[in-house]
Amino acid sequence: MTGVSPWRCFALAALLAALLATPAGAQAPSLPPLPASGCNVGPITNFLAADATRPGVINLVFFGAQGTSVEFFECVDDRLRPLGRLAAPPDQGTELLEATTWDCARASRSFVARAMLPDGTLVAGAYAVRTGSCATRFELRVPRRAAEGRVARVRVVDRWGIGDFKPRLCIAPPRGDKVCSVIGFRKAVTIRTRRFRARMAGRWRIELRVDRHRVRRTVTVGGGAAPKAPPVVLTTGDSTMQGIDNFLADELGDAGTVRSDIRVGTGISKSDWLAMARAQVKRYKPRFTVMSLGVNEGFDMTTPGGTNVVCCDEPWLAEYVRRLRAMMVTYRRKGEGRVLWLTLPLPRGGPLTATMTAVNGAIVRAAAGMKYVSVLRMDSLFTPGGYADVIRYRGRYIRVRTADGIHLNVSGTAIAASVIAAAIKRIGR
Repeated sequence: MTGVSPWRCFALAALLAALLATPAGAQAPSLPPLPASGCNVGPITNFLAADATRPGVINLVFFGAQGTSVEFFECVDDRLRPLGRLAAPPDQGTELLEATTWDCARASRSFVARAMLPDGTLVAGAYAVRTGSCATRFELRVPRRAAEGRVARVRVVDRWGIGDFKPRLCIAPPRGDKVCSVIGFRKAVTIRTRRFRARMAGRWRIELRVDRHRVRRTVTVGGGAAPKAPPVVLTTGDSTMQGIDNFLADELGDAGTVRSDIRVGTGISKSDWLAMARAQVKRYKPRFTVMSLGVNEGFDMTTPGGTNVVCCDEPWLAEYVRRLRAMMVTYRRKGEGRVLWLTLPLPRGGPLTATMTAVNGAIVRAAAGMKYVSVLRMDSLFTPGGYADVIRYRGRYIRVRTADGIHLNVSGTAIAASVIAAAIKRIGR
């Protein structure tokens, strides 16, 4: 990640307004000792965010340190694992780039950070995020067909770009025993290649074993129909899609190939999302597009006629709906694509509530009567009677929101992904 962090675009306005400039050279008092066990670093007062949109790595940003040093930790087995300590200018979030990497054994990650302000106040933040599991870490690239007697190539791709792992690759001919071998990835190595000679006609089965997960592909040698490639599912939008994309890949398995393209900090009223949508369609050619977007809205817009409209009265809503419909038409791909647009769970409070309520209404309004476009009501699922940290789901009470009162936590994104997967499978039938 380079340049200005996109996380700064959606930090709570109330929090940012509370930041006070720190005089040059000001020193904060020493931080208290860390607990011998447990992950409590103090009362949660500030906003900490974890950005896991870049496969393989997690960036952390802490807001409101007022120029003092921030200590970052991961909570692992109820103990604090230090990740780093640094300071940033008083008017900026403190960002620890590539704080840590994704881990096959720990898809659900919890982070905390703390700082001591110049006036001696201890401030802390917490955030949980769910990264991809090993089920989606490796990609198998094989030819759909191969000539009998020729050499076929199997490429194993580490989509996380981390390396330092040893999955097991098995190749099974149409008749006879499978042959398995370990594929060793050194650190930062992302692609390994294995070859096999297709000595007999029929369907060869290729399987990559990663812990308890399996990635399977087939190669048709000689005659016969080649297997149909799974449909591409594009998951896109702003930070509200983060975590949902990885759970959705697990939910769909071999029934879909999830391609994630998240644009943190963007919004329809502030960014050229129609151009982004056209580029995505050209690149991915998605059968399904799953969109969650709208937490960074409320900006003035200019209509095609040159009129400036201000959020969130009727002229603004009409322009927002127009832009929404143009994007939906793009993702439909002239009838080749299906669009699943998510409404947003309402935030805890503040000015965002009115904006996100307007956005949700605009989504429903834009999709009305549009063929191949479905609206999945996440607002009705997570906030049917207004904001709630805990909802009842499948007979259990589950905490579903992060400390910022805006985003879904790990459990919430898992629930959202299951709803989306069910909709995709229902539409695909």
